[in-house]
Amino acid sequence: PVISTGMFTRMKDHLVGSFFEIDCVFEVRDEDASEGALKSALDRICRQAEDAVASGYSHLILTDERTGPGIAAIPMILATGAVHSHLVKTRMRTFTSINVRSAECLDTHYFAVLIGVGATTVNAYMAQECIADRHARGLFADRRLGDCVKRYLDSVSAGLLKIISKMGISVISSYR
Repeated sequence: PVISTGMFTRMKDHLVGSFFEIDCVFEVRDEDASEGALKSALDRICRQAEDAVASGYSHLILTDERTGPGIAAIPMILATGAVHSHLVKTRMRTFTSINVRSAECLDTHYFAVLIGVGATTVNAYMAQECIADRHARGLFADRRLGDCVKRYLDSVSAGLLKIISKMGISVISSYR
């Protein structure tokens, strides 16, 4: 379930026409105007997910990449859980995968919670961008960037295996 940014890009290239990307962000202006903005954004995301699955998209991508001034990311665990629960309620969950691309996801626990609330795959793009930045500054000696990213993904995968095995679960699909 843990994929690199390169794997994510290849997945999107392979799935052209069968995935629908949903922005998990909302506008934040002033305190009065933003009251209810998060709830409205979650409702929008669930509606977009339902409409996409009803239209035949077999893969959803939830992303928080489009943050900026006045645009805040919805906590990805909240967004993923909302979409998963909504699709279960509408009996559409089995027709799609939920692929998450999140800046918040840094450690094994966050990956585990995302998978636990319904994510099929998780791409922690910000963590990998941080690794690339550190690599560019020479902090990994003579290691190649690909090796550094692979070590990160391997450690997250090993951590997930440890979490899952402590729960007595042997396959990732049972963890969801």
